[in-house]
Amino acid sequence: MGRAAATLWVIGLTAAAAGCLAEPPGHLPSSIRVLYSKAARDSLGERVDVWFLLAREGNELRLTDEDAREVEPSFAAGPRRVFYVREEDGRSEIWSMDLGGGDERLELAGNGSLREPDVSPDGTRIAYTRISGGRSTVLVAMLDGSAGREVTTGSGSWSQPRWSPDGRRLVVVGGQGGTSRLHLVDPDGGEARPVTAGAAAAQADPEWSPDGTRVVFRQGEGAGAEIAVLTVDGGGPATVLTDNDVEDRAPAFSPSGERIVFVSRRPDGRPNLWVMDADGSDARSLTTVEEGEEAADPDWL
Repeated sequence: MGRAAATLWVIGLTAAAAGCLAEPPGHLPSSIRVLYSKAARDSLGERVDVWFLLAREGNELRLTDEDAREVEPSFAAGPRRVFYVREEDGRSEIWSMDLGGGDERLELAGNGSLREPDVSPDGTRIAYTRISGGRSTVLVAMLDGSAGREVTTGSGSWSQPRWSPDGRRLVVVGGQGGTSRLHLVDPDGGEARPVTAGAAAAQADPEWSPDGTRVVFRQGEGAGAEIAVLTVDGGGPATVLTDNDVEDRAPAFSPSGERIVFVSRRPDGRPNLWVMDADGSDARSLTTVEEGEEAADPDWL
């Protein structure tokens, strides 16, 4: 059996990692600071670690050394911690750590598989997905795990919650049958409302713009998946930002709103991180994974 390892990385965070790489990626702007997970497969089994990678200098620093899969990182600005999913022995739990890779804590565990953590802008609550009995639901709890409750109603499956910058809404993915679409829901619970009417292609991987007016997301599936953006309250169709015959997915706005990081299989079919301007121009590679490796789950710091 080959080894499958998912590793969390940070691009451009701290100078503590200086001197680890010989060849810095000089084409990357120093303002890029991105968390992501990296999967690798070899003949030795499975291993997962958390890393920092400095984009400008090309330096990297391993943060964890655990025999588990650690994926879906999300930076919480309030507590200044990284929240992520740890998969081990059939469990899927939500953990956190500080930005130096220390003070690892189990944050949420329980029945079912807990995934896709996202902490509210004020740092008091956490939204996440629970998968149990073949159905996924979105829950919101206090940051200590108390007062957890489902916020989506109906019999459909819901996932991928993301807080709006003002903390008043969540964008989620799901619906009751048919094609998955973006919806808005109150974090205290209620009816999920479609962001767009009659979307023909599947929608997933939503992330808010810093000003809370737009959501960037993946439109379509497989080789037809592209990065698109829409105005949340203005109506109208989405604007497609990429146009490739390979999969583009998992976009996220930079804190300034000027750039979007995303995962693309261009040009050789391997999933790498790419970055582009918010209008879709000036797309550049951010990582170069080796054969058997995959980059995923980007989130800006």
